[in-house]
Amino acid sequence: MDGKRRKILPFFVIAAVLGFLLGGCASNGTLAAQKISTGEKAINDAKVGNAFLNAPAELNRAEGKMVQAREALAKKEYERAARLAEQASIDAEYAHTKAATSKTKKTAEEMRKNIDALRQEIERLSQK
Repeated sequence: MDGKRRKILPFFVIAAVLGFLLGGCASNGTLAAQKISTGEKAINDAKVGNAFLNAPAELNRAEGKMVQAREALAKKEYERAARLAEQASIDAEYAHTKAATSKTKKTAEEMRKNIDALRQEIERLSQK
């Protein structure tokens, strides 16, 4: 695993554990509805962060789980709805992070190319 994934992985593990612990408390639809709301916000944040361009599979997975969570809520399967919403939220946060990382990598690569071009120009000018 690279360093970035190592930093992100504990966050997802903690979030998953908390989700399972809190999932047991979902005796009514209030908690499930709150988790769905949180998941929808995470998905919207991922979309704003261009996850549809840089992490489309992860974003699609989050959206699919959110659809399932809403269906479970409609069927009054509150624990399942809360669990799926939590998973959707985690997937959306991962998509958002992956998109941001991809954008940063592209920027760094562009900067490296510009620096290389400037070095070549300096070398060319110094040889005159």
